[in-house]
Amino acid sequence: MAGREPGAGVVPVERAELVTQDMELIAELISELYVKHRARFRCADPSRVKGSVRSATAGGLCAGLLRYDGFGYDAHIDPHSDPHAVVVLQGDGVISPAREELYFTGGDAFMPPPDLSHVTSMHNVGLAMVQVPWTVVGQLAEEATGLPAADLRFGSMPPVSAARQAGWARTTGFICHELVSSGITEVSPLMAQEMTRLAAAALLETFPNTTMAVAYTEGPGWVSPAAVRRAVAFIDAHADQPITLADIAAAAGTTGRAVQHAFRYYGMTATRYLRRVRLARAHQQLRVADPASGVTVAGVARQWGWASPSQFSAAYRRQFGLPPSQTLRS
Repeated sequence: MAGREPGAGVVPVERAELVTQDMELIAELISELYVKHRARFRCADPSRVKGSVRSATAGGLCAGLLRYDGFGYDAHIDPHSDPHAVVVLQGDGVISPAREELYFTGGDAFMPPPDLSHVTSMHNVGLAMVQVPWTVVGQLAEEATGLPAADLRFGSMPPVSAARQAGWARTTGFICHELVSSGITEVSPLMAQEMTRLAAAALLETFPNTTMAVAYTEGPGWVSPAAVRRAVAFIDAHADQPITLADIAAAAGTTGRAVQHAFRYYGMTATRYLRRVRLARAHQQLRVADPASGVTVAGVARQWGWASPSQFSAAYRRQFGLPPSQTLRS
């Protein structure tokens, strides 16, 4: 039931970088990459102005590092489709949707409301930003709670807690490093998918939204053993590909919620079973690999869709009782 060698296809990483004293160019690039907006600038000494944008996109996941030195930046932003959230690396400002105001400074994180017009005023700021396709966020919310993706709404802008703010900062830092700072030009389809889902899950856990108010959803009812067997066979045959819960459900001839519910027979969800299969394939690859050939634990983890090397190592140790590096050396 082994599928194709992972990494057979690649997702290109599209890059955009700009360092300039022309503030209008900065605004044009941000409008093109992230959100359409109308900009106004404030500066005391034009000779001290410097702006920079470093952005990378893999599939629908976009990450960026932005810095504005020597000037203030007022952005009038219209409602937009894909949600994004930022970590403030330096500077300060205020974001004002409707009659609400949120002041921010270095170390803060916030999520601008995707469905409301708002004004953001910033001064000498550095920002790290991650933008995720709405379809992925909605799909993940529906998988987790049964709430229809179309009903997902985000509420207020700050994180639900200091702990979750720190978690979002770690996720943003990791994704910006992997996509922006590393200089890579392509990633595996599994890595692109898992980084996107990692970011989507972090958004749902960090910023107030309607999934947090879902106390109980009725189960999907009985699912036939044959449907579960079809789901298992599909996962085993396609674990090396960026399949989704919807793909698994279609192969099983049932719904995504029904598949997740039915896999409780195995003591896990269908998506967790998929990750376990991928972990087993990674284990096999490490076991037969020759370290002298250049194979690394990090490389194998990426091939099999682990966006976080530390999470891969922790899952591997739980499953096999030893670190992946030991398997590679043995």
